Amino acid sequence: MQSVEALQKTFSVEGVRFCRRDGLVMVKVTNAAASALLTTHGASVLSFTPLSEASSQQDWLWVSEAAIYTGEKPVRGGIPVCWPWFGPADKPGLPAHGFVRNQVWDLTSVSAVSPTQTELVLTTVSTPETLALWPHAFKLQLKVTIGESLEVVLTTHNQSDQPVDITEALHTYFSVSNAPEVVVDGLQGSECFDKLTYAESYFQTAPLKIHPPIDSVFIDQAEPVVIRDLGYGRCLCIEKESAVSSVVWNPGPEIIKGFADMDDQAWPKMLCVEAGNVLQNAVTVPPGSEHAFRMVLTEQSYSLGSS
Repeated sequence: MQSVEALQKTFSVEGVRFCRRDGLVMVKVTNAAASALLTTHGASVLSFTPLSEASSQQDWLWVSEAAIYTGEKPVRGGIPVCWPWFGPADKPGLPAHGFVRNQVWDLTSVSAVSPTQTELVLTTVSTPETLALWPHAFKLQLKVTIGESLEVVLTTHNQSDQPVDITEALHTYFSVSNAPEVVVDGLQGSECFDKLTYAESYFQTAPLKIHPPIDSVFIDQAEPVVIRDLGYGRCLCIEKESAVSSVVWNPGPEIIKGFADMDDQAWPKMLCVEAGNVLQNAVTVPPGSEHAFRMVLTEQSYSLGSS
């Protein structure tokens, strides 16, 4: 694990500081456009707050007050990286959502691109331990750009001599004023799979009104998705490239009781809207090749849109 002292010495960049919270290394970033907090554990972005007067100046991301920072499990909230599979593993005994969200990544690059933009690159590679879980050599890179928008690019390098199939997601926990009053727009036209009821799939025809609990996967969905939040007076827009799935999740008042790292009363204040490639949208990466998908988050003033 890279120590706080070594990181501060290696990456002496204006507006970037390192500290430790319990067992985790934290990276604090501040520039003229935004402030952010990341951890090398899981390469997870835990906070992003725009600073411009035109913005809400409220954190876009939600992290549980009961989150665990010991390293024994991923921090509950922010933007966990789900890879090389999303959801339950094919084999019993393997962790849900893959294994990289509970690994310590290496911080390999930090740069102040401009006064309003800071870029960080984190990487993790295959080891004997990962090969025992998933028998493919790989290098995985996450590039995070903090500015007026938040941009995250996840790049898979297949270093094996065989094609590999992956599913993947950036499992973003958004902070919302009250989940049952939020509308998610842009999912229209995509096929929806309800992972709570496993009812027959259907095509979404209207903006999605949130009625927790919800765990819905939308495939073949490439258009921007907008979280319309009247209570916070803002719309958060999720754009993606080389990713054609979206997932909407909120545990509601009963399911949340099964999570030790979430307060039972926290569910109205969060909503996961995830970008990636899941279910039928799995990606095949040829040997020696790479696949990258990009997610960009921006803020707009509240508008009704098509809802």
